[in-house]
Amino acid sequence: MAESKKRKKVEQRRIARQQADERRKKVDPPKGSPKWWVPVMVGLAVLGLIIIVIAYITGGRYPIPGLDNGNINLFVGIGLMLVGFLMTMGWK
Repeated sequence: MAESKKRKKVEQRRIARQQADERRKKVDPPKGSPKWWVPVMVGLAVLGLIIIVIAYITGGRYPIPGLDNGNINLFVGIGLMLVGFLMTMGWK
């Protein structure tokens, strides 16, 4: 007995649905950041801020003694804050 056209379409839809389900199963959900990422990110930003505040209060002599020529302590603080804020782009 010959199969109807309707039956063929139903069979094709079933096969397409199975293939779509298989493709969905293969895709892994995106992974988040490691647990240490956020504390390090926030820690660097806060540490940089603390270094900048101390450098302004002490006129650049501290928190890292020996770097009192110019504003090197400020650059160190800004650098740490920059690294902390750049880490936010990798946070998921």
